[in-house]
Amino acid sequence: MILDGNKDRKIQRNSKKIWGCYMAVKEILIVLPTDLKEIVSPYLALRAQDVGYSFKTVYRDEPMEEQAVCEAIAHVDGYVINLEKVTEAVFAAGKNLKSVSKLGVGVDNIDREAARKYGIEVSNCPGSNSNAVAELTLGLMLGMARNTQNLCNDLRKKMWAPEVGFELRGKCVGLLGFGNVGKQLARYLQPFGVEILAYDAFPNEEMAKEYGVAYASLDEIAAKSDFISIHLPLLPSTRHVVDAEFLAKTKRGVYVLNMARGGIADEAALYAAVQSGQVSQVATDVFEKEPPFDSPFLEDDRFIVLPHIGAATKEAILTMLGMAIDNIQSVLEGRGNRHPV
Repeated sequence: MILDGNKDRKIQRNSKKIWGCYMAVKEILIVLPTDLKEIVSPYLALRAQDVGYSFKTVYRDEPMEEQAVCEAIAHVDGYVINLEKVTEAVFAAGKNLKSVSKLGVGVDNIDREAARKYGIEVSNCPGSNSNAVAELTLGLMLGMARNTQNLCNDLRKKMWAPEVGFELRGKCVGLLGFGNVGKQLARYLQPFGVEILAYDAFPNEEMAKEYGVAYASLDEIAAKSDFISIHLPLLPSTRHVVDAEFLAKTKRGVYVLNMARGGIADEAALYAAVQSGQVSQVATDVFEKEPPFDSPFLEDDRFIVLPHIGAATKEAILTMLGMAIDNIQSVLEGRGNRHPV
């Protein structure tokens, strides 16, 4: 664990001098992966000067355990959450805590009922990583169409085995979820000449027309799509939406991508569908259990597996971090919750 920031001078740690008096300085806890330090440190230094807050930045290679979060959060006013689980015990430990913001969109790792119990505002950063996730999804689709991952692996093994792939043009792409990521992906897909179908709990026909998308039911998407790309939030109603029953209705040889949350696809059903040939290939950036070191996906070349990097671009990280700090600042300064969840 690496702690960053100016923590050496006791007075400056929690106060600043105004008109000859020391006034309390708001403090925000930020937990980030160690490899982001070089990217975010200059930004946080400038932002601290701008807002006049103190940032208690913790860099780690793995998410913090509950006890470590409880200790780190004890005296802070705000908390930028990454992948660590934020439980009722964490909220109870935050004696001064008034606002938390997810560094991203999905808030399934936050106990929002507990937050309400303790009067703590919860927010997220909608749209902040949409472009990063959409670009990754499109890149994976193109790679799946030409089987680039396996051909690369073969060549490294001294196997020269050219393979005939296919083009996206004329294919049907089904989007499960037509929020910020789904819309951005549809925008990128339009020039490829594909048919785009979308399932969403809150359809907006005007928006669909703008993006060249037709709304469809889950069954219609299963029956028609050559690619099915998952971009739904993880909710009780969306857990295992992609299950054995859904997969049995898909076109044989469909390609499935999950850039949302692991729990939306039933991993056992997905694995079985690949073994039977019902699904040709799966690309997933997310798992029900992370890290997924015991997942059978890792043992099969028909699965393209990534370590939850959908939002991991320099641009998206700085956008998310800025928005998360803005969210907390708005609450602390009495202007309300900008993006409540």
